[in-house]
Amino acid sequence: MATKGGSKAGTSMTPKAAARIQSSTAKQSGGGVAKGSFAARAQSAAATKPIAPKTSAPKVSASKVTGAQAAKAASSVLSNMATGKSSKSAAGSALSQVVPKKVTSSPAASAASKTLRDGRTSSPSKSAAGSTLAQKNAPKKR
Repeated sequence: MATKGGSKAGTSMTPKAAARIQSSTAKQSGGGVAKGSFAARAQSAAATKPIAPKTSAPKVSASKVTGAQAAKAASSVLSNMATGKSSKSAAGSALSQVVPKKVTSSPAASAASKTLRDGRTSSPSKSAAGSTLAQKNAPKKR
């Protein structure tokens, strides 16, 4: 049975699908995503409806994932046209890490650090940046 959007009934919005929609929309509109757009609603749906891990895959205890509250904050940062580039980079990294086994890259960690140090940064931006930095691997010992 198909629903209004043509998808199967009972199919949840995955964070990966929401990120793909968000990225495509941002590319088409010059980097911004309008509040209330389909991409913004997809991000919100993915953030508020966490996907249960598959029972066949072993649970990774060492990796951290972005929580629902931080994911929702990251979604609002991405959909806000007034948000800066480094804040959006940190928010995108946080959203991509809703799924286990993903870690923060060095450029994303630098953007998150810059976001946290900037005095003009909003609370949702700081939440997303903090989540991004919390998922950075520790530097290797020499």
